[in-house]
This record gives sequence, C-alpha cells and structure tokens, in this order.
Amino acid sequence: MGARCVVVGGGLSGLAAGLRLRDAGHEVVVAEAGADPGGRTRTSWHRGRPVDRGFQVTFAGYRETRSFIESAGIPRRDLRPMTGGAVFVGPDGARPFPPGPAGLARFEGLQRGDRARLAKLGAEVARGRPAARLAPGGGEDQTAEDHLRERGFSEHALDRFFRPFFGNVLLDHSLSADAGYFRFLLSTMARGPATIPSDGQGMLADWASAALGQRGGRVSCGTEVEALELDDRGERIVAARSSDGTAIEGDWFVLAVDPPEARRLLDPLDAASAERVPREPASVVTASFALSRPLYRGRVVLVNTGDRPDDGPCVDILCQTTNTVRPGAPDGVHIVLAGCVTTGGRSAQGLVAEVERQVAEWAPRFAWSEHAEPIEIVEHPWAQYRPFPGVRAALPGPRTAVHNLVLAGDLTTHPSVEGAVSSGHRAAAIIDALVP
Repeated sequence: MGARCVVVGGGLSGLAAGLRLRDAGHEVVVAEAGADPGGRTRTSWHRGRPVDRGFQVTFAGYRETRSFIESAGIPRRDLRPMTGGAVFVGPDGARPFPPGPAGLARFEGLQRGDRARLAKLGAEVARGRPAARLAPGGGEDQTAEDHLRERGFSEHALDRFFRPFFGNVLLDHSLSADAGYFRFLLSTMARGPATIPSDGQGMLADWASAALGQRGGRVSCGTEVEALELDDRGERIVAARSSDGTAIEGDWFVLAVDPPEARRLLDPLDAASAERVPREPASVVTASFALSRPLYRGRVVLVNTGDRPDDGPCVDILCQTTNTVRPGAPDGVHIVLAGCVTTGGRSAQGLVAEVERQVAEWAPRFAWSEHAEPIEIVEHPWAQYRPFPGVRAALPGPRTAVHNLVLAGDLTTHPSVEGAVSSGHRAAAIIDALVP
C-alpha cells in the first residue's frame, strides 16, 4: 500500500525522488521554497530564447541523469550535443579541444608528452562505469593536482589546460578536489559530447515537475519549510511546517535542499548527520547577454587560459548557447553566457565591463558595445560544495536518526547534476523498500 511522501526541496534531487516515489505508487508532495522548481538548474527567457541562470551541461556518462530525463519524458532529440567541444583561448592563441577520446590525443594546446599522458589517462578512466571512480580506494585521499603531478604532467599542462577547464567544472581553479572525483568527471567527458536541453537546463526541472503532476503528484512552489515536526514521542516526523504556518503532513519525508538549509533543518533532529554536511562552498557568477549578431559559430564553449587576477572579475568561460539550443537564430537574437568563478573570495564586481574587455582581446573586430545587450547577472554563492580529499568519505548518508526521514541532494554523494539525481533515486528506493 502506498504511503504519503513529502519531499522538501524541488531541485533535481527532490524531483528525481518525487518521480521515483510516484512511479512506485506513493502519494507525493514536493515543497519548493522558490517560485519555480529546479534550484540552480533554472532557465529564464529573453525574446523567445532560453537563458540559463548559470552555465551547465549534462555529460554523456551521467547514467542516472539519462534515466531521470527519460522518466520526465524529454525526447532524445531535445538534448542538443555540443559537438565542437571547447576552444581554449589565451596567450597561445585559440586551440580547439574536440570532445571524446580522440580530442584527448589531438589537443594542440599541450606539449607532445602531455598529450600522450592525457590520452593514456583518458583511456584508463574510460574503462568501466564512471561511478566506479567514486568508490573508496579510488583516490579520495589525494588532490587532483597531486594526482596529475604524479602522472608526470607539466606545469604548462596544469596551468593552461587542467586549471582553466576543470576550474569551471569544479568551480575551483586550485585543483584541490579529490583525485577520485576528478577521475570520475574525466571518465564522463571521455564518453562523448556534453548536451544542453533545447529549452535550456531548466527544461529538466520543468518537464520533471510537469510529469510528476501528470502522474498525480504535486509540486508546491513558494512553500518555504521552516521546520520538520516530530510526533509526541520524538520518534517520527509528522509534518513539514511552512513559513506561513501550514503543516504538510506525511508518512515519509525526503530532505533535498542545499547544505546550509539541510544543516539548519537537520540539526534539531540529528545533530551528528548535520555536522557531516559539507561547509565549504564553491561559488560562481554568470552574466548573460543578447547579441544582435553572432560572436562566433559552432557548438563550442570558450575557455579562458589566460592569467586570472587574485581578486577582480575574470571571464573564466564563455558560451554562445543559442548555437547549440537554437541554431540559426533567424530573428537575430544570440544568447551568450559568461561565467566568473568566485570560489575563494574573488569578486565579480564589474563583470559586464570585463566581458567587453575580454571579447575585444579575443575578437578585436567584433563591436561588442554595438551588438550586446546585458540581460541579467546571477550569483550562486552555494553552487556546490568543494570536494577536498576526505570530504566525500565524511558526508552524511541517506539514512538519519529519524526513521522516516531520508536525505537526498549532492551533499550525500558528489557535487554534480549526476550526484543530485542519483541521490534522489537512492532516497526513493530506500523509502519504497521500508514502506510496509
């Protein structure tokens, strides 16, 4: 017999849990504090073009995410591949880096020895399932930088390839993530081009929310949960109390919110698990623009390999996303996202002006001020946690001290879309197995 399940948090982990629970026959309510579901994975619209509120892609090796996308009903044709990969732009000029294993061996931005080492490393991590790279004993006690040095990579490779590229994936240019997580990311990339949904990343949450509603579940946006209330014995949660005083009653609860909120809600119930929630955030600021003429052609992302200031704004990554999701742009609207990684205290103040300066350096013939219209600046101070060595091993598990409360979110796995979705699927499986 199905149970009434309340999911607190309507990001990808909460929606993944909600869909799985509903498909298993349980009554589901998802309480989301924001005006729309999706968390960081949201998309606004400008003159009929999707504008992601932060640059994100889905990698080919994300198996749980693929299952989630299929469950949401998103057609495969709506997952648009970035077939051109990346172009590294900096002091050495523009160097294309094609996606997939072939790109690892042919990348001209590396010296011959580093190319061979990269191809060998790529072939090594491409064997087996990517998730296996996250298992204990897979390098979680060593930083990615130390691992790469151990493999013989030069300083040039570290500074002009790994820091610029993985600095944008990890939102941390220090390469201080644990080596196991780094190898997991590399293995997902080696399996083919990344994709962006045709309506932007927010399409994942929008379709999942709609699919849940079509199957009889409910997503309640604008519902901020203030506390989880225990029964008179202090043994089980009986309701999620919202800021307006409304009680959302349930039999089972999934907590799928960001780390600061998870710690706040969890601490009165299970202080030991709350203490294990990661505390070091990685942050990013994204500026979006509409161009009246294209800056470049091709389904590629531009990666800045130049020197970065210690404290001022820097265009770490730039992507004309409409090349992938809305190719052709017949009405002359081309959307560009420029990301500035702010982890470690860097300021993004003045990012709009810095984008114009950087584009003038990369494409001096492009009249940016004439063709570019700023849309918005979006800051994510808690975009993900920083997976230093040892952090993943110390994360809270999905089970808590309260029998009917299960944790989800990448704070229980690893900081990625795949981590969020897989945690939601795991939480749903636990509840379904425990329901009498």
